[in-house]
Amino acid sequence: MQWKTSKHINTKPMKKIMFLAITLLMTQWAMAQSVDTKVNKIREEYNAAQEIAKWKNTEEWMEHGCYSFDFNSRINYAAAGVIETNTEVFITVSDDYESDRFNTPSPWFVREKSSRASELYRELLFDQETGDLIFCYQRCRGESDNMIEQRLYYEKGKLLKAVPAKIENTMYELLDPKDAATTIKEMVNSLYGLGY
Repeated sequence: MQWKTSKHINTKPMKKIMFLAITLLMTQWAMAQSVDTKVNKIREEYNAAQEIAKWKNTEEWMEHGCYSFDFNSRINYAAAGVIETNTEVFITVSDDYESDRFNTPSPWFVREKSSRASELYRELLFDQETGDLIFCYQRCRGESDNMIEQRLYYEKGKLLKAVPAKIENTMYELLDPKDAATTIKEMVNSLYGLGY
């Protein structure tokens, strides 16, 4: 059996649809590559921050003019009991004479540990140029006694990527990382205002 082909079939609409589909796929692929590139850059900055933070309070630390604030609190709640929070805030100070931020400290890297019935651990990384939150790592115990982790990547105040996308059933109600970042910035500004 031989198939007959018609010379009158209009293939232009199909070509347009195929072109649009290929263009859409290429755009999505490029955007995914772009997100991955940005996430990898943030990971590199995070790894560098971890490396520098290891040297806290050493001679090398002091020689390079590194700064940090440590906040420790212990609160007794009637129902929840004792809650202890230890927060290390690593500071960057702008040396750009022409900037509005000249000689003003701003948070760069934060490590926070809070203990109740279980433990919450969070790290925040800020862009050293803009002061924007670019990364948050948080870990806490889940309701079934398992450890739950999440990594959140930001760009210009907007969530770029979350791994995993959502976490549920934790022992804690987790504070939005952007709210935590705002609180840290306010703490640093308050101490700076007091002359520290």
